[in-house]
Amino acid sequence: MRTVVRIAAYIPSTVVDEVPAGAPDEDEFTLGATAAERVWIGRHEAPGALAVHLLGEFPAAADWGFAPLLGRETEAVVRHTGTAAELGATLRALEEGSGGPALAVASELPERTRARAEKSSAIGAAAVAYLLEEVDEPSPLPLPKLPATRTAVGATLRLMGSPKAVPRSVTFIGDWDRPPGAGRTMDSKLLRKAEEANLGAVAEGAYVPRPRYLENLPSRWRFLAELCGACHGTTFPARGVCRHCGRSDALTLLPLPHDGGRVVAITTVGKGGQPTEFDGQVEALGAYDVALVELARGRRVTLQVSDAVPGTLRVGDHVDTRLRRLYPMEGEWRYGRKAVPSRTSPRRETGG
Repeated sequence: MRTVVRIAAYIPSTVVDEVPAGAPDEDEFTLGATAAERVWIGRHEAPGALAVHLLGEFPAAADWGFAPLLGRETEAVVRHTGTAAELGATLRALEEGSGGPALAVASELPERTRARAEKSSAIGAAAVAYLLEEVDEPSPLPLPKLPATRTAVGATLRLMGSPKAVPRSVTFIGDWDRPPGAGRTMDSKLLRKAEEANLGAVAEGAYVPRPRYLENLPSRWRFLAELCGACHGTTFPARGVCRHCGRSDALTLLPLPHDGGRVVAITTVGKGGQPTEFDGQVEALGAYDVALVELARGRRVTLQVSDAVPGTLRVGDHVDTRLRRLYPMEGEWRYGRKAVPSRTSPRRETGG
C-alpha cells in the first residue's frame, strides 16, 4: 500500500492587501509545478510510472506538463474538484492502491476579476503537493475534520495546526514557516490590469513551432546539460552534439541546480526595447529585468526576472528559478523558467 511520505507547500511572494497573490506570470499550473518540484526532489529513481491527480482549476498545460517538468513518465492525469472532501477521498484512494509513486497537487489562485476584488481569501494564492509511495509499514494520513467549504489547500495548511496528528514519517517541505505578508507588494488594480492584458495578448515575435518547444523542455524546464565523456566538455542547452568536439556518442545528461544561482550580469528592458511577445507585459507592468545567471561554475543561462522590482537585483545576488508563464502562442501559454530573488541564499556583492 502507498502512504504519504512528503507534503510540500508553495506560497507566492507577491502580496495584495497582505494576502499572498499569484504574480502576473503565475497560474494554477505554475503554482502546482513549484510545489511538485519541491516534493519530488531526490525521487527520480523510484520505480514505476508516476500517477498525477490534480485538485482545483488547472489550465490545459497541466494535463501534459508534469511529465517533462519532473522528468518522469506519468500515467493519465486525473482531475478533481479542489475541495477538502475531494482531497481526503483522493488520498484514501491512492493509499489503497499500489504501483509506482503518486502525486496529488492542489492549487488555489483567487480570481482577479473586478467582481471578486472585494472577496479576498484568508489564505490567498498557494499550492500544495502530496507524494505517496509504497512502504513496508504504511501510516495513513489523518486529515482534520473541516467545514465543507474548506479547500484542499486550506485543509493542508490546517494540518500544521495539529502536528501531533501527523505521522512522524511525513516530511514537510517548503513555505510552512513563511510569515504572512512577506514578499513584493502589488496593487490589486495593477494585477488585474496585467491579467486582462495577458488574456488578450497575441505573440508576434519569433515563431517557435510547438514540437520544437516541447523538444526543448528538458533543457529549458529542468536545466539538463550534456556532459561529453570524450572531451569532458559541457553543452547547455542540450543539443545532442557536444559543442566542443562535435561528438554525439559519448554524451550523458547532467542536471544543473535550479536554485542558488548567482547573478553575473543584469539589464533592465524598458518600453520599446522588449521583443513583441512581451508587449502586453510591458504595457501593463512597465520595464522588466533580464539576468545572466551562473547555475554552476561556467554554466550560465539568461533568464527574465520575476517577483522583484526592476532595478533592485544586483550583480552578486543569489536567485532561485521558478516555472512561469512566458507568452501566449498558438492559443496556449508557453512556459519557461525565470529568476526570482532567493529566499534562503545571502546576497553576495562582486565587482562585476
